[in-house]
Amino acid sequence: MPTIDQLDAASAVAATDELPVSQNGVLRKATQAQIVAGLQATLAVPQANLLGRSSPGTGAVETVALGSGLSLSGGVLSAVPPAQTFSTLPPAGPPGGSDLVPLDQNGQDMALPYAQFMAGLSALAGVAGSGLVALPTGATASRRLADLFADSAAVESFGAHGDGVTDDSAAFDAAVASGRPVRLGHATYVVNGQWTISQPGTVLLGTPGLSVLRRANQSGGAWIAIQADGFRAEGVVFDANNAAVTLASWGVQVGAQCLTSDFHRCAFLNASGPTLGCGLVFLASDPAMCQHVVRDCEFAGNAAHGVWVQACDGVLVAECRAHNNGAYGICVDYNDPTFRQQARLVQVVGNRCWGNDRGIAVGNFNQTNTNPPVWGHANPDVLMVLVAGNLCHNNASYGIAVSGWGLVVQDNLLTNNGLASPSGAGLLANADHSRISGNTVTGVSAYGIDAGGSVSSDVSGNTVTQAITGVNCGGSTNLRVDGNVIQDCTSWGVVVENVESDASGLTFGIACQGLALTGNWIGMPGNAAGDIVLRNGPQGVLVARNCFVGGDVSNCLSAGTDSVIVEGNRWNFVPRFVCNPSANGGVQQLVFPDIADSVMVTAAPSGVQSMLTTSQTRAAGTIGFIRVTAGGQGYTAASVAVGGSGAGAAAQAVLANGAVIGVMMTSAGTGYGAMGTQVPVTITGNGTGAAAFGYAGLPVPEERQLQIRCNCSVLFTRSGSWPLQDNSAGTDRTVLANASVIWTGIWNTWRANS
Repeated sequence: MPTIDQLDAASAVAATDELPVSQNGVLRKATQAQIVAGLQATLAVPQANLLGRSSPGTGAVETVALGSGLSLSGGVLSAVPPAQTFSTLPPAGPPGGSDLVPLDQNGQDMALPYAQFMAGLSALAGVAGSGLVALPTGATASRRLADLFADSAAVESFGAHGDGVTDDSAAFDAAVASGRPVRLGHATYVVNGQWTISQPGTVLLGTPGLSVLRRANQSGGAWIAIQADGFRAEGVVFDANNAAVTLASWGVQVGAQCLTSDFHRCAFLNASGPTLGCGLVFLASDPAMCQHVVRDCEFAGNAAHGVWVQACDGVLVAECRAHNNGAYGICVDYNDPTFRQQARLVQVVGNRCWGNDRGIAVGNFNQTNTNPPVWGHANPDVLMVLVAGNLCHNNASYGIAVSGWGLVVQDNLLTNNGLASPSGAGLLANADHSRISGNTVTGVSAYGIDAGGSVSSDVSGNTVTQAITGVNCGGSTNLRVDGNVIQDCTSWGVVVENVESDASGLTFGIACQGLALTGNWIGMPGNAAGDIVLRNGPQGVLVARNCFVGGDVSNCLSAGTDSVIVEGNRWNFVPRFVCNPSANGGVQQLVFPDIADSVMVTAAPSGVQSMLTTSQTRAAGTIGFIRVTAGGQGYTAASVAVGGSGAGAAAQAVLANGAVIGVMMTSAGTGYGAMGTQVPVTITGNGTGAAAFGYAGLPVPEERQLQIRCNCSVLFTRSGSWPLQDNSAGTDRTVLANASVIWTGIWNTWRANS
């Protein structure tokens, strides 16, 4: 019998072909179909699929597809984390420098440290704690920082070249019209004016100092006019390019219809035109409340102001740098001829300003908003403004100049300002119902703090050093000058003129009344003119509890008025002043410092026939000042003539609203008679009713008190004394040793207490 190897090979196998099968030891036959019944004829599996069974019950093998999170590659089955969008991610805590940010770099998924990621982005207010930024879209929406950049569109996608030559204006128009945040690269883009932005919620995203918009030509109006309801710019340099575009025009102009904007880490440079040439301007929108934020920006090289906030309510300018602008670094002001629109609730905090005419200017003192101006407080342009924590240095006229109602100017550092102006100051404050406090002013300007013309305000806790005059508060009413440190000024520590004027002679229209000079520390060098001077008869002055250090006690106070109260002042911490009478023109004269309200007499062998302050002795025979008793009406010009027995005195009338409000002495003359006697004065001009008189020398101020402690017996002579030394008995009075007497100034006489 042949073996299997000896059989012929079958050409094909059919289902009916038979094969031998052993069943329980018995040889039987079976067809091919019987043998393979129940077997799957072909295993066909698509790529990236598995074999298995997904149908219920026992059955044939089925193809199983790979679901989300699995991959089959190279015969290896792997798990892959599912892709997530920002909206599906859980909220993160405060980001840290070691955190990683996903980044697509040249088509590859990469991880970038958070600190490195942030280094290339604009600093956004409020990001550090919450990871959220505010986008102005009419109503402000909060979005994640990563979402903001993820949603942005590169301006190059709309055809921008960014080569600094090609006009990219159309590309920016298209990019903004897309409604998405527009991302700028590290490039210079030419955008010509006027470019009007009206797309709601426009956002420009750049890299500080590297993403530049530059103007090549201008057809009129503003270079960039923002008329959208909301706008934001991050890290964009706005270069108005005044080297190429000399046409006077605004730089970046925020229209009145845009009430919400944010500018962070931007720069506004080189706008042209002495009036319109401002880097950034917010047009007047009052009375609407706005939310404009300008933070950590730079303003430089503009022909007018760096940033100009007109009549807007609710603007923050913080942590910016404004330098080398033709007018003011930061300006908050608006000259509405109808006096209806005003700037309110503006904050100017933490900025640095240098190389401007004025570092920071808030409001103005022109109550008519006309030229020539009429100075006064009748129509303030700004109300309730905070100017705090700024550093202003090396500005030509003023470091900070403010005028308005309800201002707070505090904790600013001002140094070397006003050196290019004969009337410049570190801080100029023509303020109404305001507070000037905690400022430090250094440098050799004409004034440290010039508070002339201020009304119902407080100048306190400031430090002024090295100025020619420390504090000027002339022409002010109801002004408190308290607790200031005034040191090393080369002329006067505090100057008080009865009436005040500007450098061109325009008067402030206010006569000084109700002034408190209290609790100040005044340290003056020996060659200074003096510490406090009252000129031309300011009224209602209190000089109390001041500490005078250095210099000469006779120069601490020069009181050219008949209306001053002196209490509790000290010089070099001397506990008491010893003043003894001496012969002068045959009269035993007791001369005491103007700041003294108490002196001790240790020797008076011939008694006391005259008691005078140091200032009174210096003014003897001259016209000390002229007191206006009636202002009259209808004056636009007036002249003053001094009568009496002397010669050489001359003065000028000061007019306001048609009346004579004061007289300024231009020459004191000589020979006008006994101390405190009245001298006739005539006022002539084109008005009527003005009247005045002059004082020979200086009278005894009303209610001025002087306590004399007698260390020995002292005779105070009544008969022949001048000023008259009167008492209730109408006779000479002897005060025994170790006793005291208080003298009070009444109608140019001294009256002893009973």
